[in-house]
Amino acid sequence: MRQRFFLLMLLVFTSANIHSQSDTVTKYLSVGPEEFLTLMRFRENAVLIDVRLPFEYRKERIENSVNIPLGKKFIKKMSHFPGNSVILLYCTTDVRSRRAAERLYDAGYRNLYNLEGGLEAWKRKNLPVTGRKADKYIPDRMN
Repeated sequence: MRQRFFLLMLLVFTSANIHSQSDTVTKYLSVGPEEFLTLMRFRENAVLIDVRLPFEYRKERIENSVNIPLGKKFIKKMSHFPGNSVILLYCTTDVRSRRAAERLYDAGYRNLYNLEGGLEAWKRKNLPVTGRKADKYIPDRMN
């Protein structure tokens, strides 16, 4: 009898743990710089969002991105984009963009992609940036 109870409790906790993990995994996808670039180029109705503060955005950014800082009015500002848009999010290291993806998921967006490692990972792959700081940036190779 005790073994059945123990097995039942183990099954309940295991299935609850698996269910909660799948919720966080499916909210958004984190992708590397190369895949992020491919999404930017080839996904229809893709919107590139930089969630950093305006002064960070002015220094350097991925070209054609829109600056919508993660803050109190973030969801309201994002509501200008249809819910079926492909949303590509990035920040400096991917901490804020992951939070933004979770908030957007809770607001009903489902096509969410996060740049894993953020702008720092993007630059390590020698992918192009623009802005004041970018003028000094000379990539080793261009794809």
